[in-house]
Amino acid sequence: MRFAVPLLAALGGLPVAMGHTWIEQMRNIDADGNFFGEYGYPRGYKAKTDPGYDGNSMNYLLPPLEQQPPFINSTNLLCHPNQRKQEQSDKYPRLKTQAGGHVALRYMENGHISLPEQQVGKPEKAGTVYVFGTTDPKDDEKIADVLKWTADGQGGNKRGVLVGAQNYDDGRCYEQNNSPIHNERAAKFPNWMMGQVPDGDKGPGNAALFCETNIEIPKDAQTGKPYTLYWVWQWPTKPQTSVYTDGKDEYYTTCMDVDIVDTLKQDRTFKAKFPLVQQDAMSVAVSNFASRTALVDDPIKGELGNVFHGQQTQSGVQTTLQTSLATPPAATTGIEIPTLTDRPGASSAPSANPGGNNAVTIIVTERITVTAPAATAIVTASKQHVARHGARFRGMFTVDH
Repeated sequence: MRFAVPLLAALGGLPVAMGHTWIEQMRNIDADGNFFGEYGYPRGYKAKTDPGYDGNSMNYLLPPLEQQPPFINSTNLLCHPNQRKQEQSDKYPRLKTQAGGHVALRYMENGHISLPEQQVGKPEKAGTVYVFGTTDPKDDEKIADVLKWTADGQGGNKRGVLVGAQNYDDGRCYEQNNSPIHNERAAKFPNWMMGQVPDGDKGPGNAALFCETNIEIPKDAQTGKPYTLYWVWQWPTKPQTSVYTDGKDEYYTTCMDVDIVDTLKQDRTFKAKFPLVQQDAMSVAVSNFASRTALVDDPIKGELGNVFHGQQTQSGVQTTLQTSLATPPAATTGIEIPTLTDRPGASSAPSANPGGNNAVTIIVTERITVTAPAATAIVTASKQHVARHGARFRGMFTVDH
């Protein structure tokens, strides 16, 4: 079966790029690019230092590995199971922010930027991050619905907006490794653990540096109510001659809420109550926090499957579609039709004596074209053919089970 190869590759140790990234912290940004105020966290947050933490505590992959073919479908839930309700964990409160305020959503790059040679077939800048916002979140939010939201609020079901689209690589972040990218960035943007910053910020850093997605909270966000943000990292694998012959979707998401307040005290001497145990000391956002863009600014363009091009089942295989066939080529048939005509050159006036010498009966064979009516064809497409080509057919199709 065609779809068994990617699944075996993913589970059997073949060289397949596997990502893992989620939002670990949120910070307010002032007009000068400084972080300020209390820290904020996603729904259901569990830090790497918390008891019971494992690789699935926060990481959420779509489509799941067992879903084949490896493309999202209309049933895939957007949020991690621990983030489907608007609930916070102890010690990890929501961020308080203002309508129109700038916010940094911070995450670790986990080698997806500093070790690009390990990720065959991946997009430039490590893909695209999209942030969507809504005042009407659902516990069963679907990723295919949210990806249709647009900046003007008119996309899809119109329950939310696209707040921003940016490259995953913010141009500054890095993990602690000895790669050329790490070495260059660590020298230019040194980072330290909280409480370990040397005098004058001199000397080599001792901490990895979070990446960030920088957004502006919509100006019409209502004070006194939570505003929901969906962070979606689109990181597809392009079609390759081995393993993923049709390409592969790969999304990672984090769901979070912020509390919209009237005012925020921008005091850099404020001592926050809720830092991470392994809190870094970076105090400023990336320099272009207010003007960042993406190589791909439309999530629909980055989707490799057929979820936006036809009706899909939970398995991802497109089922029966009925359309009209295009008008087939004209069918021709020769029909002999006898006609009565005069001898060439004879008068066209009626003859008083039809049996006279001027009257002659001639049988002429004429060939006319008759166009057959439009037809409907029944064609059975194999499951492999449907998975490879999607709904790019005409006529009535059924899936061969």
